[in-house]
Amino acid sequence: MKHSVYFGIFASGLALAVWTSGAAAHGVGEENVAAPGVKSSTRISIKASNPMRIRKVTGPVTSDVNGVPAEPVDSFDWAGEEITPIKGHARLEIDPIANTGRITARWEDEHGHWTYKQNTFGPPAHATGIRIGSSRDTVTEVLNDPITTNVYLHGDTGVGGPVTPTFFAQLAIWGPAKITLNGERFENPFPDASGSLPFVGPKGSLWAGHILLSEEFRGDDGVVRTTSGEVFNPSKASEGVVYPSKINLNLSFLDIPNGEMNGNIPPTHRFLYYISFKKVKVKYKYK
Repeated sequence: MKHSVYFGIFASGLALAVWTSGAAAHGVGEENVAAPGVKSSTRISIKASNPMRIRKVTGPVTSDVNGVPAEPVDSFDWAGEEITPIKGHARLEIDPIANTGRITARWEDEHGHWTYKQNTFGPPAHATGIRIGSSRDTVTEVLNDPITTNVYLHGDTGVGGPVTPTFFAQLAIWGPAKITLNGERFENPFPDASGSLPFVGPKGSLWAGHILLSEEFRGDDGVVRTTSGEVFNPSKASEGVVYPSKINLNLSFLDIPNGEMNGNIPPTHRFLYYISFKKVKVKYKYK
């Protein structure tokens, strides 16, 4: 784990997860790879259920992936207008020290039965979180850590985009994920900025997976709010409300941006699918 210390907290662009180039950074493949020379000492086991899909189609569909709308889609729906309860569950067995583990999730929506599987992990190009530094006026930025614990993200942290309020995450995970829909591989057709598919293995293409175990930032009505009661938006990144007494598990899979803008929210991604599990059980084991 690498760290850098910065004074203050700075906002960033809207990109959520942009892996650096090269097969090692992309984590291409579907095999578990432990961090070299690290002895495992921690296990985090998570069971999650009661998922809600956060995905609002905002107009006539101009792009889709196997019939699933890709654009124009609002993948955050801060006003909570079309948050849909769905059936599903997720299971995680994670070692954040060795950067190893297995993630499986299953859910059902109007398109059919989905599965998410991930056992390879790789850091995004941006930092993976910030922690309070040596004083209240400094923060420590966590770098190159694909499975990060106990950090602040999004909002005005400068880690990821200001697409949610600043929140505390007990666990944040990045890396390539295999997705299926109705038993068939749900391929990622979107090339990155280099013009190539970023997650291509011998069995097909993968998606950029992102998991967050965090405090809740939506009210019981599904609305993301500012401290003044308004509906949240990125211009209010430093004014978002969070609910520390509640936790949820956020799961998303998305493309790697190619640098072009589009009609989505966020406009840097051509496809983003996001669900939030509202019932979560967590066990920590140390040795």
